[in-house]
Amino acid sequence: MIELKLVAKDELVGGVPRPSRDATPRERRYYVWTVGCQMNVSDSERLEAALQGVGYAPADRPEDASFIVLNSCSVRASAEERIIGKLGELQRVKRELPDTRVVLWGCMVGPNNQSIFQARLPMVDHFVSPSAVDEVVALAPHSLYQLDQPALPVADLAHPPVSVHVPIQYGCNMSCAFCVIPLRRGKERSRPLGEIADEVRRIVARGAREITLLGQIVDSWGHDLPGRPDLADLLRAVHATPGLVRLRFLTSHPAWMTEKLIATMAELPRAQREINLPVQSGHDEMLKIMRRGYTVARYRDLIGKIRAAMPDIALTTDIIVGHPGEEREHFDGTRALIEEIGFDKVHIAAYSARPGTRAGAMEDDPALAVPEDEKQARRVELEQLQERIATARNARLLGQVVEILVEGEHRGKWRGRTPGNKLVFFADAHDWVGKLARIRVTHTGPWSLGGELVGEGTPA
Repeated sequence: MIELKLVAKDELVGGVPRPSRDATPRERRYYVWTVGCQMNVSDSERLEAALQGVGYAPADRPEDASFIVLNSCSVRASAEERIIGKLGELQRVKRELPDTRVVLWGCMVGPNNQSIFQARLPMVDHFVSPSAVDEVVALAPHSLYQLDQPALPVADLAHPPVSVHVPIQYGCNMSCAFCVIPLRRGKERSRPLGEIADEVRRIVARGAREITLLGQIVDSWGHDLPGRPDLADLLRAVHATPGLVRLRFLTSHPAWMTEKLIATMAELPRAQREINLPVQSGHDEMLKIMRRGYTVARYRDLIGKIRAAMPDIALTTDIIVGHPGEEREHFDGTRALIEEIGFDKVHIAAYSARPGTRAGAMEDDPALAVPEDEKQARRVELEQLQERIATARNARLLGQVVEILVEGEHRGKWRGRTPGNKLVFFADAHDWVGKLARIRVTHTGPWSLGGELVGEGTPA
């Protein structure tokens, strides 16, 4: 499953470039609010590009737009609560400006659950399932857009962002006990290799420097296509794109991670040295309850093979604590695995029951449910552990020169990322957006690095 860390963005950082707001009337303005994972952010970027392609401009506030879209997430209850809260705010907008059209989009709206919201959310005019960009654009009141008319994709924007997420598959075929994504996004569908490669070529030709191939289970890509290509084949095809500087993929599943993929990644110079490989738990009994399809030994073996092929690899993972049935000994196994492997980053979530999932039914059993205060205590314990690990791992970079791809400015400093996806800040008077910079690290912390400019970097 894609990284569980939630984002909420009115202005998509590093996202679709926004045209001037000057002289654009309200009836041709849109407002998009996004909560969720990178797939949701990617969907919203595509929606914004399509809306701009049919004559709309963005608005800074919902009341300044005639078309409002909330891209929702159902991974945790807190994500849904944020959307419900935002819709509450929009009731006032609808009351004062009744011509406003509101769309609830994304994972809250599954294939068969639109009807359950209609009475509860009267401020919403339309409910649209995840990733259906064309359906949303067709609902814009003044777009003159038809469903059989191709919309402007991110690839065809005059100036795409420095780093672009390109979806390569939709949906998920896994049956993890805790996850609602297969119920909301449907069965896994891989996009054809040629279609993906062509989109990447057009995005890079217009100025993007980094591509992240995105999928719910990205390393399972291609198994449903003729000839059964795999992610290693796709990496090679995209890697050959003229002008591409960096290539990433997100998010992998241990059950689909192959030696071929590891070897291919190690061989390709533009493939960045970072892998997100969610383990979710460090105890075999919990992995079985979660229906993850691998053991701790299998996971350790994969980590060993990855580090043998790429000693400089940055490893990140996802952990769920407080899953129904998790005993203290299970949690201690997770803690021990985190200490043993020494991840660069760990995304830790306290279990949140999701309707329709196997674990959601388990949560109703008092003998299996973990008390909320215990869930949060375990989450904090692991977060403190990981902060110590990340602090130590990043401290090894002090005094070294790292190469970053500069994405933009943040509070008066340039912001970029290393091949291992570590965030680095530096100050300089020149414009560095989209360029590679060599930075000597002068400050380290658990979540970011600071440094001084040494010079311009060289593409691989």
